[in-house]
This record gives sequence, structure tokens and C-alpha cells, in this order.
Amino acid sequence: MKRYLNILFLLLLVAITACSEQGQTHEHAEGTTYTCPMHPQIVQNQPGSCPICGMDLVPQNAAHGEALEITDDLEFLLQPTNQAVIANIRTVTPAFNSQTDTMEMEGLITYDDRRVYSIPARVSGRIEKLFVKYNYQSIYKGQKLLEIYSPELVTAQKELLYLAKSASEDKALIEAAKQKLRLLGATDAQLNRLLRTGEASYTFAIHSPYDGYVVGLNTTAPAAKPATMPVSASKNSGMEGSMTQSAPSPGLNSTASDLPLREGMYVNTGQPLLRVINPDQLWAEFNVPAGKVTAVAKGAPVQITFPQLPGELLEAKVDFLQPFYEAGESFAKIRVYLPGQQKLARVGQLVSAKATYATKPTLWVPREAVLDLGTKAVAFKKVNGSFKPVAVTTNQVIGNQIQVISGLTQTDTISGNAQFMVDSESFVKVNFE
Repeated sequence: MKRYLNILFLLLLVAITACSEQGQTHEHAEGTTYTCPMHPQIVQNQPGSCPICGMDLVPQNAAHGEALEITDDLEFLLQPTNQAVIANIRTVTPAFNSQTDTMEMEGLITYDDRRVYSIPARVSGRIEKLFVKYNYQSIYKGQKLLEIYSPELVTAQKELLYLAKSASEDKALIEAAKQKLRLLGATDAQLNRLLRTGEASYTFAIHSPYDGYVVGLNTTAPAAKPATMPVSASKNSGMEGSMTQSAPSPGLNSTASDLPLREGMYVNTGQPLLRVINPDQLWAEFNVPAGKVTAVAKGAPVQITFPQLPGELLEAKVDFLQPFYEAGESFAKIRVYLPGQQKLARVGQLVSAKATYATKPTLWVPREAVLDLGTKAVAFKKVNGSFKPVAVTTNQVIGNQIQVISGLTQTDTISGNAQFMVDSESFVKVNFE
């Protein structure tokens, strides 16, 4: 009997001890979190396996012990590699300033469109004598270009002579007759000579109102063309009637500018006779990419050099900027007015130029601080001791500096070498929005 009592006592003692340990284990499990020794960012409230490497989770902190304090250094070490790069490298701060740059351009010397003039026929008539014989012939203001016979001019001259003789006291009527002749191309010298001699001239001289040289003068003789010739069908050919072989008559579809200018030809009112160009003022035109034209402003200094004349330099300024779109390409044309009365430039001459300009004040960082990913650009910003990739928008590059439009502020600190921050596995993952 005593033996059974001892066994019963031992069983009771074992049961009490087991209940006590179970309670302690339950209490410990309720206040414990578990983490992976290799991946501290994995934290769970119950035991298990790491979802990354498969290792068993271990207790992180005990309910009856001191809680684990997450310091800045520990938080820095717990950063995922796709969000932070741990390194001790040189850092830079974006600078808010303006940059000065020089843009090289290639261009061509051309005419000033404001100094290209057209001389039309003010009256209809026949050219009796032509004093301009070839293109690029130099002329001066007041020079006689041609003599024309026009019934309209003869009638206007006789009207003025009649009024001057029969109604000399009516000054207003005489002045109106003079004004009519002026509008028909007469000069004051011709009017004074008409009133002095009292005889109307049947050939009236037309003078140049401009200085320069002649262009657009068509002195080519018209090509020979076959005349209209009826061809009768043969009676033995079996065809009835006749067919006509013809060609268009000369000048039928020609315009005024296509007509040759020579003595004996007739001209109509308003028909352009020739053009005159004054070369005292010339342009230099340069084509530049559309992305760079925004930096160049009107009045920017330009230094023009001539490949044919080494050592010669011409100082000028940008006067006009005009955007163009041609053949699927956007570009801009920069126009520079050359100083007047200079002897270096010639029309059609190829020239080179350098335009100096200053950009607007914006953020600038070293070129190495921005990593170009093809369609996006990335800079590494320092946050809480680590570097995080951020998307930035850049514009132009001047020297070793690159312009940042958005993505950074003047107070940010970034890595001085973005390429150094990229590992062999290209872990950079940026949330582009």
C-alpha cells in the first residue's frame, strides 16, 4: 500500500510541474516576436521560417526582458538593398546659379529681305530703249532704266500742258495733273522740263528709285515652237474630215515674271520688270537644334569667322530667332545682322560663329552625380545616413555641370558619383510617377 502511495505522489508532482512549465511557455510566447538572423527586416509574432532564405525564425525580444532598442545605426543596417546603398563617398549639394556657355554654329551669308525691291511697270506701253542689259548690273538711285512709249503718259502730259496754258490761275487743278504724272512714274525733274519746254515727250524715261544691283532680269530669248499647221487626211486613208497638229502659242500660259525683258516688247500695268537688291546690309543665318535656341536670347553677342579668311573676326549680335519644322525635324534659325559697309562678307559665303549666352538661374549639379538610365535620369539622395535613388528631370549640359529641372531641391545632399552607386546586379528600383 505504501508503494502505491509513493507512485501516486510522484505522478501528481510531475503533473503539477508540467502545468507550471506550460503556463510559463504560453506567457513567454505571447510577448515574443521572431525574426530571421540573416534578414532582420522579417519580423513575425509567431515562430516559423524566413520567406526569403527559409531559415527558422528566432525570438527577437522577451516579455520579461528589456525591449530591443532600434537605434539610427541599426535602422541604417536594416534598410533593404533596393532602397539604400551603404557607402562612404563624396557628396555634393545642388547649386542655384546661372551658367555661361558658348554655342558653335555654321551658317550662310544671305540678303536682307527688307532691302530687296521690285520695280513694276506703272503704265502699259512698249519698251523703246533698255539700259539694263544683264543680271547683277550695278545701278544707283535716279539712274535711267528704260524708255517706254505709253499713250497714257502722252495724254497725261498734254493735260498738264493744257491746264498750265489755259487755266494757269487754278493752282489746285494744275497740282492734281502733276500728281497724276508722279503716280505714273514721272519725277519732279521731268515735270519741270515738261512745263519749261511746253512739249510732251512720246518716250518717257523710267528711273530707279533704289541703289543696288539688278536681279531677276530675264533676258533669255523665247524658245522656238512649231506653229499651228492643219494636216488634211488623205482620201485613200479611209478617214473623213481633217486633223490639226498644233502647239500652244508663245506667251499663252506664261506669267509676267517669265516674259523676257528686251527692247520692243510690250508691258502691262503692274507687271514686275526687275528686282533691285541693296547689299549694304546683309544677314548671316544659322540653323541650330530646337533644344538650344531657348538659351540664346536676342542681343546675344556673336563672333563670326570666315574659313576663307583665317584670322578675320566680325563682331555682331543676334537679332531674330525663328522656329522651323521641316522634313520631320524641329530646328530654329538664328539671324544675325552684319555691320553695314563691311567688306568681309559676301552673299552665299559660308561662315562659322560662336554665340555666348547665359542661362536662367536654376539648379546645377556635377554631370557625374546624375545617372542616365536611357528614358529616365537618377540621382542618389542622402536620407538618414543612406543613399536612396530619386528620379530627376534634366535639361542641358554645360561643361561638367548638368541642369536639373525637377526632383531635387537646393537643400538636398546627393552622391557626387552616381555611377559608383550601381552594383553589378543593377538593384536600382525607382518609383517613376
